[in-house]
Amino acid sequence: MTAYRRHMEGARKVQVTLDARQYAALSRISRKDGRKLAAVVREAVEKYCVEPEARQRRLDAIETLYAMDPLPVPASMEHWNREYSGLKTGLATGCAHDAGLGRDGSDDERP
Repeated sequence: MTAYRRHMEGARKVQVTLDARQYAALSRISRKDGRKLAAVVREAVEKYCVEPEARQRRLDAIETLYAMDPLPVPASMEHWNREYSGLKTGLATGCAHDAGLGRDGSDDERP
């Protein structure tokens, strides 16, 4: 399957009516860039509709992250490695107590 066909998979055909000014502007861009008019229209839709929505989703995700309570900082690299290794293998529950840390992130292990 060609890259174009893969890109256009699931595409829908849309017919629009442009006034002379709009058509002339698109035609100028098309000729200048050596691209088909349809490609210029798709790019305009991408920049006007799709990119702003994706940007807003990213901003919302960042806001959600900033609103979260901070996690405790491990007291030592050893504790961090133990917790991280457990998370990688699916054994850790992700809580500070399981990593040998107190609620405030301090080392609660006794020498």
